[in-house]
Amino acid sequence: MSRYLPKAIENESEHSKVPEAQSPANAADWSRDLIEAIAKDVGDAVVAHVTMMYPAAIEATPSTFKLSLRNTVINEILAAIRTNDADAIVRRLAERKKTRRSLTTAYRKMRADTKE
Repeated sequence: MSRYLPKAIENESEHSKVPEAQSPANAADWSRDLIEAIAKDVGDAVVAHVTMMYPAAIEATPSTFKLSLRNTVINEILAAIRTNDADAIVRRLAERKKTRRSLTTAYRKMRADTKE
């Protein structure tokens, strides 16, 4: 199985003995509002981290940067939650990794071309 799947899925473990209804991983029982609240909290934590650890980067960005960063995190979490099939999750993660690499390469090339 994939390295992205929890060990409990791959083989019987103590964690797999927890009844599904009590498992926090059973997102089907979570309301959309709860998931959005979690996503917003994570987005806010990412923004706070960047603000504290990289203040010069924040100063170098437009005023909308923090909102954009937070909303990107929220959207990515909500999109990930909508994918609930293990094989689809693995495919999604692989595709996202490929896309990030492609975009990063294109961005670096674009930046290099503008410096010349």
